[in-house]
Amino acid sequence: DPGQDNALRRQRARAAARQPFVHAHMADAPFLSPHPRALAPSDIVLGAIWIAPGGGEQGDGARGDPGQDNATATVSAAIAHGVREFDTAPWYGAGASEERLGGAIAALSEEQRQPLQVGTKAGRLYTEADGREATGPFGGDLHALRTRVCTNDYSAAGARRSLAASLARLGVPRVHTLRIHDPNDNSNNRRGDPHFADEVAEALGEGGMADSPRGGPRVLTAEEWRPGEGGMVDGLRAMRDEGAISQVGLGMNCNRMPHQGVPEEIERLVKGAPQGTFDSALLAGGWNLLSQDGLATLQLCARCGVAVHVAGVFASGLLLGGDMRHRVCGMAQVTALLETPQACSSAETPSRTKPRVRRLSIVRGGGAS
Repeated sequence: DPGQDNALRRQRARAAARQPFVHAHMADAPFLSPHPRALAPSDIVLGAIWIAPGGGEQGDGARGDPGQDNATATVSAAIAHGVREFDTAPWYGAGASEERLGGAIAALSEEQRQPLQVGTKAGRLYTEADGREATGPFGGDLHALRTRVCTNDYSAAGARRSLAASLARLGVPRVHTLRIHDPNDNSNNRRGDPHFADEVAEALGEGGMADSPRGGPRVLTAEEWRPGEGGMVDGLRAMRDEGAISQVGLGMNCNRMPHQGVPEEIERLVKGAPQGTFDSALLAGGWNLLSQDGLATLQLCARCGVAVHVAGVFASGLLLGGDMRHRVCGMAQVTALLETPQACSSAETPSRTKPRVRRLSIVRGGGAS
């Protein structure tokens, strides 16, 4: 009976959907739990990429402008529901994301601002068309915003310049975390181009990996680290030592899409920097129900004591029933997701042993870094 066959198939599908998600390669990864766990709002980092317009060809695409009022309401709703961490970057909207997040924070009371932690990224510097540092408000002028010029810079000096510009756009005296952002991700620096530069090598300076007695690379100890000629890794470590930032991190795509970086670039940085360099790694796109390309990277982070923030858990909205062309972040979505416990629970989430997954992006676009 075809009707009975269809009913049986539906019954089996429902039963399968209730089973814990287990990837074929997880058997050898004891730190990964195949069981769901509830995440509190304080475990979530709000990715602020979608509260701003896109930066055009010299940035992250040509999204429309949802406005400052939307950004302020979104951040306020997130805080009201217990979110305390926010992530942004110069690359997001050619600096507009930092500006919009800063405007939203400025609208908060001192009591609301006190527990917040803001992280941003370094690696892309923006100037206005006339060469001035792009730190002033864009004033909603999308044409002016999209004439900003992006220059990739993974040097120590570039990290300091980037942080100074980010603080000006955010309007805050300090950020908690500064992350190396997507070196070699094929945005403005494509492999195969005649002027391609290995930005991971630039970030590492002349230090790098040592040979293991068993063969292959191993992570350098801090004592073995030979500072290079001012790579970003050196710069961020120095800034943390000075107290300019609290944590050093990575913010990188962890999938294998043709237009983005690959997990191996993340592993080069983790292995090439001295132990203790990275407090955390924000990894986008490589750990969700559609892609587990980042599994080896998660295992490496576990061995090296690097906490992991997983971004893109909804696969750019595909797992929420949307598509990659409709990325919207607004107060209504933040409120709805935070008030729905199952939205903050995932069978794909590693357990709370280090590195624990601390970042679930709650915006429709998945908050890819």
